[in-house]
Amino acid sequence: MNFIGKVTKLLNKFKPEYKFLNVEELPENLKDRVIYIIGRQEQPWLLAFMCPCGCKDLIQLNLLKEAQPCWSFKIRNNKLNIFPSIRRIKSCKSHFFIRNGKIDWIKKYH
Repeated sequence: MNFIGKVTKLLNKFKPEYKFLNVEELPENLKDRVIYIIGRQEQPWLLAFMCPCGCKDLIQLNLLKEAQPCWSFKIRNNKLNIFPSIRRIKSCKSHFFIRNGKIDWIKKYH
């Protein structure tokens, strides 16, 4: 592994980790760094969480394949992965992935 790869791996250890909870309905008060998987456990229909940029906006990601846009997720080693990336076109304009329960920011290129 090259130097940049080693530094990146080290920095990833210090990123805050997001936990996930399976719930039937969206709670009134959402906790920071918690992704809510909403619906029956065998058939969730929505992911919801507070924007990681700090703007406090609620992000809701559709999981129903019949509706667009649509996201999906996998849980591996008790860590959540969401794909494709989350790109906010309004408000804070954040763009990021959630991989292994951590935020991977997409850098802006002008």
